[in-house]
Amino acid sequence: MGTGTFLIVVASVLAAELIAAFDISRAQVGLLVTAFGVVGGLLSPLLGKFTDRIGAVTATRSVLIAGAIAMIGFALAPTYSILVVAALGTGIANGWCNPATNLLIVDNVEPGQRGVVVGIKQSGVQISAFVAGLVLPTVAFLWGWRVAVLLLLVIPLGALVAMTRRASMPHVVADPTEADGGPIPASVKWIAVYGAVSGLATNSVFVFIALFAEEDQAWSPQAAGALLATVGFIGVMARVVWPQLSERRLGHGPTLRILSGMSALSTAILAVAAIRGVPAWLLVLAAALLGGGSMAWNAVGMLAVMDLSPKGAVGRGTGAVLLGFLLGTALGTPLLGLTVDLFDSYGPGWVGVCILHAVTILIALKIPRGSTVPVS
Repeated sequence: MGTGTFLIVVASVLAAELIAAFDISRAQVGLLVTAFGVVGGLLSPLLGKFTDRIGAVTATRSVLIAGAIAMIGFALAPTYSILVVAALGTGIANGWCNPATNLLIVDNVEPGQRGVVVGIKQSGVQISAFVAGLVLPTVAFLWGWRVAVLLLLVIPLGALVAMTRRASMPHVVADPTEADGGPIPASVKWIAVYGAVSGLATNSVFVFIALFAEEDQAWSPQAAGALLATVGFIGVMARVVWPQLSERRLGHGPTLRILSGMSALSTAILAVAAIRGVPAWLLVLAAALLGGGSMAWNAVGMLAVMDLSPKGAVGRGTGAVLLGFLLGTALGTPLLGLTVDLFDSYGPGWVGVCILHAVTILIALKIPRGSTVPVS
């Protein structure tokens, strides 16, 4: 997961370095995430269906290889135009990582025990953000941002080494008549709608919160990186805890409503900070609410897809949700950057994001609890 989504982390932690190196605007930083999100979103339904055919192990290896190639291309890009092309390439791993890893879990973990595994799997993004937020600013200061990006290669290469002894086999469904999985349920489609609006809101905050702290609140690059690391650290715990609560206690829809409420409060704090300023500890609180709230929605959403999708359609169901989510991320990040450039303030953008999080609370009312499994 860290491999498939590395560009989000890089765009957030190294935004100031990219702006300086290529003489670009904040909106153009957001455009990199747009390229990444559009390709991932458009390809995810096809890659999900392909994953159902070739099996989880082969698909996961392919994600790691594609991600490693994209990292190298991004780090070596000589111009902004080539950087955009590299960002487009990262979309392949981005659109493929969830279908591949979701099927890997379905093939190996029984229902009722998937919550913690899904949480650990989805926390890969937050672990990357935590480590990158602490390490990359210093590496970029000492040796440049390109070396900092190349350092991330340890993630896909290490995972490929770990999978060398894992046998490749196609996914086998219990009943051949269920191989096509049937139509995607309405509940999964509502998860896709939730994901689209959440992606529109959440990813833009994740990408710009460190730059906001540095530019608007006069934090140092290292302190701003630590703020993003806070999002990542809390997000790791949230992505492990919330899926378990969703699966065993609360249900999927109610859990997503709680996450949306936390996220709305987070961006409300950021909006106040942009308009009139707040103490530093409140920004840390906003980062913690972001990490504990909307950054965990993907883990709960992916678990809900596994629970609510028919057999043989986990890849397609995941692809449908990712189509909504990634297209949302593709639009949200450059729009927030554009509002900052137009108004010379983060305030209007944070207010808009807060409203979007409130909308996701209403959307989550359409998502069922699912088959919760009580703890014995």
